[in-house]
Amino acid sequence: MRILKIVGVASSAAVILLSATVVSAEGRAPNALRQNRDDYRKAASTTPRVTAGREEEKGRAEEARKKAGERLADIQDKVKQRQAQQLAARFENLNKTWTEHFMNLLDRYGIILGKIKGRADIAAGKGKDVTAANAAIQSAKTAIANARTAVAAQAAKTYVPDISAAAATATTTPSGQEGLIKDVRASFKNLRASLFKDLFALRDGPMRDARKAVQDALQALGAIPGVDEDSATSTPTSN
Repeated sequence: MRILKIVGVASSAAVILLSATVVSAEGRAPNALRQNRDDYRKAASTTPRVTAGREEEKGRAEEARKKAGERLADIQDKVKQRQAQQLAARFENLNKTWTEHFMNLLDRYGIILGKIKGRADIAAGKGKDVTAANAAIQSAKTAIANARTAVAAQAAKTYVPDISAAAATATTTPSGQEGLIKDVRASFKNLRASLFKDLFALRDGPMRDARKAVQDALQALGAIPGVDEDSATSTPTSN
């Protein structure tokens, strides 16, 4: 869990960094910037969301949960049984929490990219060469779209302990119970490794690519000669 928290910290820091850099642009030409921001929000709303992806796997997930529940119900120690059931639920909730977090980050990246596009449009209207900036913006849009697809695919995955290796008989004997507990522990260990591997791959792959693409678009915007000249002449002097 401590490692996974780095996902949120790093991603949030990137969003704050980007937001702090581009937020001042909104005062320069609010109509153009807001239009681009609204366009990106609208595009995000038409993208398949996390819930839709999970619904497609609902039947399969329910069957897996049913089988796992039956095996966990064979644990005679009620304390251990309850702990195992709670742990199984936590694994699924963890995947849901992080995929929704990733999708929310992508929404924010899209809004930031909309602001960058708004500033590029303003610069283009002033005769600036925005070819490189527009190319970087398009690349960022593609990276965000790819990340959304990857997040939706991750959200559709089911993380239920596979206890099929546990013997279906003789679980009422002390040795049978011992074997069942052993199999349950091994199943949770494998499940944890699988979940964390998938989440880390998503964080370090498509999510990182999307964040970097937005940063590259911001850098390309900043490389436009005189892109901030309008702010120097239009910003009122405070007393």
